[in-house]
Amino acid sequence: MSPKRRKRYMPPFDVDITHLAKKGVGVGEAPDGSPVWVKPAPPGARMHVAPTGKRKGKWQARRLAMVEKPAQWAEPPCALFGVCGGCVLQELQLAAQRHEKHLYALREIAEHKGWSLDELQQHVRVHEVRGAEDAYGYRNKIELSFGPKRYLSQEAFDAGELIDGRFLGFHAAGRFDRIADLEKCWLASDGMNALIDVAREHVLQEGQPVPWDPHQHKGFWRHMMLRQGTATGELLVVLYTASAKQADEVSAVQSLAEALMAASTPEGTSVVGVLWMENDDIADVARGQLRQVWGRDWFEEHLGKTKYRLSYRSFFQTSTKAAEILYDTIGEALGDAGGTLYDLYCGIGSIGLYLSDQFDAIVGIEEIPEAIEDAGKNAAANGITSVTYTAAKVEDALDMLPSEGEALALVVDPPRAGLHPKVAKALAQAPGDTLVYVACHPGSLGRDLVLLEEGGWEMTELWTVDLFPQTGHIEAVGRFVRKK
Repeated sequence: MSPKRRKRYMPPFDVDITHLAKKGVGVGEAPDGSPVWVKPAPPGARMHVAPTGKRKGKWQARRLAMVEKPAQWAEPPCALFGVCGGCVLQELQLAAQRHEKHLYALREIAEHKGWSLDELQQHVRVHEVRGAEDAYGYRNKIELSFGPKRYLSQEAFDAGELIDGRFLGFHAAGRFDRIADLEKCWLASDGMNALIDVAREHVLQEGQPVPWDPHQHKGFWRHMMLRQGTATGELLVVLYTASAKQADEVSAVQSLAEALMAASTPEGTSVVGVLWMENDDIADVARGQLRQVWGRDWFEEHLGKTKYRLSYRSFFQTSTKAAEILYDTIGEALGDAGGTLYDLYCGIGSIGLYLSDQFDAIVGIEEIPEAIEDAGKNAAANGITSVTYTAAKVEDALDMLPSEGEALALVVDPPRAGLHPKVAKALAQAPGDTLVYVACHPGSLGRDLVLLEEGGWEMTELWTVDLFPQTGHIEAVGRFVRKK
């Protein structure tokens, strides 16, 4: 039997945070010269940290205190900052957040080519980071969990606050069984926060069915999803529970749904529908079988002059205003390309429909049948007839790409993992002079950049778009042309 590996140890130390890594993790240098990753830790700050272990040459550390604030410091408005794990950059002003995330994206892409940042900018025209003006209140979708136990800081625990009870909020960072009890989400709209208040008033009272316990796999209330059309003000609510077996459980959902439908929300907003989903799976995820609908099971959103009908499960960028900036950037990257636009990983058709005026026809491929159904409805609602949608995995529908003789452009918007190798290989052989790659993970664009270059493409321009202020996420858009 091999001896048990001794856990590496280093006492707490101060570290200067120099830049961001993935998911907004702050990076500095430990006393032994190794990188140290801390979250949350804004660049420009000096942090006092306690290492928790070393893996692949990097120390992971827990934040103990901020010794020195960054020059572009901002006071976090959220009482749950550092607890729920969603927002990691509230301690930086918005312009500084975007600058640091922009540099992170460039490093991720350059690394796959073995380039420095300067070398990347010598080979590729890099544009300034873009984003909407709203630092808060921009999300058009949030997903909350009910639970019987909440997360407490050490100070709150020492003060005698109770862990057990009825709670609604986000899961605390790294804890599937603890709820960061939420009264207001600063990223959500005022309309969504008004509905959170309604749910708390109804569900968190004694006498109500109890929340789902992820350890014991029993309980009733599980999740609540809120979606909003930012341009239309329409709000849609999805309630997830275990199967209702008692009359009081049915009555509880009925009462909450009616209260939500009648809720007082800010001017220009209204609840258009409430859906009730039942889910008895052990896995603690928001899914289930539809049991009842109050009002509509869809809402409408607008981007520019394009209308979108969205179901509760339709994928849509979570910041509507920033999505318009992203889609305008994609249009800019496509340039004067015309003919047919092949929209791969098209989802509900949002990109192709938004850019339809630039092309004679749109061909969309997406593996989720419900999304393709929504895409067809959205095309019809906008009077766009020159569209063809196919429900299939992109890697299984590559024979739809013409081999020659057709003027076309390509847009790929793959999942975070990037292109399937079969897709990258097929794109190398596809006709067309312009390909635009939209990446929710810049590292995937960096990896696929190498594959596409091997197939005869060359990335000439690069944009970054911040859709998610206060978080570590950023989108990257690359323009590829055929090598001459």
